[in-house]
Amino acid sequence: MRVIPNEASAAADSRPLAAIKSQPEDWRVHEHLGRPLAGHGEHRYLYLEKRNLNTMAVAAELIKRYGVRPQDIGYAGLKDKHGITRQWFSITTPNDSIDEDLRSPVLGASGEYITCLHATRHTHKLRRGSHVRNDFVINLRGDIPRLVETVGQLAEPFANYFGPQRFGGNNLAAARRWLIERKPRRVTGSRRGLYLSVARSHLFNLILAEREREGLWQCCMPGDALDEPAGSLWGRGRSPFSDRALAIENAAVADEQALCHGLEMAGVSRGLRLLGVTPSNFSFAQPQGEAILEISFGLPPGAYATVMLQRNFELKDQSR
Repeated sequence: MRVIPNEASAAADSRPLAAIKSQPEDWRVHEHLGRPLAGHGEHRYLYLEKRNLNTMAVAAELIKRYGVRPQDIGYAGLKDKHGITRQWFSITTPNDSIDEDLRSPVLGASGEYITCLHATRHTHKLRRGSHVRNDFVINLRGDIPRLVETVGQLAEPFANYFGPQRFGGNNLAAARRWLIERKPRRVTGSRRGLYLSVARSHLFNLILAEREREGLWQCCMPGDALDEPAGSLWGRGRSPFSDRALAIENAAVADEQALCHGLEMAGVSRGLRLLGVTPSNFSFAQPQGEAILEISFGLPPGAYATVMLQRNFELKDQSR
């Protein structure tokens, strides 16, 4: 298997070590929908703050607490467990008081909580990827003078790889068994979506790595599908690329034809993802009297803050 540059071992490089997620307050994320909500409709929208809970755990709690079906819950993005995150959820329900018992934090034994910051209504269920931006405030710990030396470079564009958390454990191996060997023969629901996502993310990373090796991930080239450099999220349908862009894409996935075919047979439609991302509103500061470097920035949906940070720092995740 090819090694993705961002995933390569940093044992011999000179990046300074940066500890992240030493405590939940070190990793704060605010999700923005970027559009007005109607204030009426059959879907109750809740803007929730959660601590040390991932999105699926919050969705499960809402299902249990209010007796709704899994398909009645909507959310725009999957957020990690370790940190403090504000994100929107929708619940298909006529109950207007459904958020009242979430106005005060619902505390767990290990300090996790859910609290409702705002509630309204809208005419449509919240769909995956329907937000416009995630804003991050992250505390880095380590040799602060060394971190400060290169932190400003984080404001520059970075290669838009899917991060390791996208693949989690043995999910890629399981996706291969299903898509290539048909073991198990039938996969449904959220697991099917997970396997398709993991396989497509892996192939995209290979395509981006090939463009990066060619020095072409930041610029358009003959045959590109968009006005910005992009790569395929593999699926059924003819490639929108041609010329040299298509040749590079085909070379990148040459050893993964069985996986490509499996995705096509699964019926998922081909998509596109930008090869590069530029953080918005980047800034950094060193709070007086604290041994931390605080950085703030925004990223579009699907972009990984850890991938951005790994370009300049060797990360040590203290939550693991």
